[in-house]
Amino acid sequence: MKVKFEEVPEEGGYRGKYKTISDREHSQIISLYVEEELSIDKIARQLGRSTKSVHDYLIKHDSNIDRLGYCPRCRRAKGKFETVKARRESV
Repeated sequence: MKVKFEEVPEEGGYRGKYKTISDREHSQIISLYVEEELSIDKIARQLGRSTKSVHDYLIKHDSNIDRLGYCPRCRRAKGKFETVKARRESV
């Protein structure tokens, strides 16, 4: 018998003055950046987050793909960009 357990997406939690980013929100950040090509500033305003938070999660996303071949946060949230890097090539 083989049992497969599915990882449950992590919810954002409060840490003092700020709320951490959930897996679903992380996946939304990646989607807005990759698919809709919104700027970090526009994503931050739309989600009510700081530009630093958005930037950091884009970097973490790409770092996980480099290291693991996928993004665990996107996978848990069933995001369609779990294996797609968010990094934009500059011209």
